Amino acid sequence: MDVFNEEQLVVRCRAGDKSAYGELVKRHVRDVFAVCLGAVGNAADAEDLAQEAMVKGFMEIGRLRKGDSFGPWIRRIARNRSIDFLRHRQVGRDAVETLNRQCDTSQPTGDHASLEHALTRLDEKYRQAVLLYYFDGERTDLVAEKLEISPAAVLSRLSWARRQLRQLLAEQGDHDGSTL
Repeated sequence: MDVFNEEQLVVRCRAGDKSAYGELVKRHVRDVFAVCLGAVGNAADAEDLAQEAMVKGFMEIGRLRKGDSFGPWIRRIARNRSIDFLRHRQVGRDAVETLNRQCDTSQPTGDHASLEHALTRLDEKYRQAVLLYYFDGERTDLVAEKLEISPAAVLSRLSWARRQLRQLLAEQGDHDGSTL
């Protein structure tokens, strides 16, 4: 398979040749991993992101413009996926910190046992939205797709869940640290 140049492999991929994409992956996976690792600084996350970038590349190979090189294109996908990951991870951290500050729990800073307990008390549909959005770092549209609801419904569930979590965490603080 490596007798084909990159442009020929892309043409074959567009025609449905999965082995051609496999060859492109072999040629570029180290570079894609390096981009992800450089962005997130964690090998496990970088591996996941590199794999996601390669899958997205396969799904969107038709968007690669004629004459564009596959390598820079797939690295750009990896960089963008890494940026999204970091952005959503930070949003999740910010939400947890905000909830902890707003509730002023008697638990020491950094101990998230009360938050974990409060999450278990949420109704499943709200807990799923919170976990996918804040902890898995998924975009609203992807959460909507996974839960088979509209993006507006995701935002509504997240808003309701934040209110409930504030209330549950405040109640836990009122009970002198005992569990509910």
